[in-house]
Amino acid sequence: MKSRKLFGVFNIVDIILILAVIAVAAVGAKMFLGGGSSADTAAETKTYSYVLMGQEVLDETADFPVVGGNAYNSSTSAYLGTVKEVATEEFTETVYDKETSKFHKIPVEGYSNIYVTIEGTGTETEKDITVNGTTVKTGMELNVKGKGYAFKGIVVEVRDGE
Repeated sequence: MKSRKLFGVFNIVDIILILAVIAVAAVGAKMFLGGGSSADTAAETKTYSYVLMGQEVLDETADFPVVGGNAYNSSTSAYLGTVKEVATEEFTETVYDKETSKFHKIPVEGYSNIYVTIEGTGTETEKDITVNGTTVKTGMELNVKGKGYAFKGIVVEVRDGE
């Protein structure tokens, strides 16, 4: 009977298994040793702006943000960007009225909702947008501070290149 060994040592099945192990090792090495996709490494820098909403902020605090002022993350002291727009609206609570069996929104005296638009330069990858070193995603909570104010805000909108 004829031996099916190649080079006298390995048979065909052994060679296929060795090639498969080498292929898996090459793919694993590329993934773990810096083989990021070209989209991650070639991200271009653009101008981004995002809107932070602070709910139930004291009226005095809502008056302090100034267009053109700097905004910082109060937890890390990282620079977030420049304030481009500030808007406020009265804060309301939803209250149930037993007599009419309906819910009503009632303004709360002394409190406002504040919307601060912050602009900065950043990059966009497949995973996220980073503005001035801070990852920004809709729904993310940020502690914002500036000259004379500080509040906890939620990112409600991210704008590309405005």
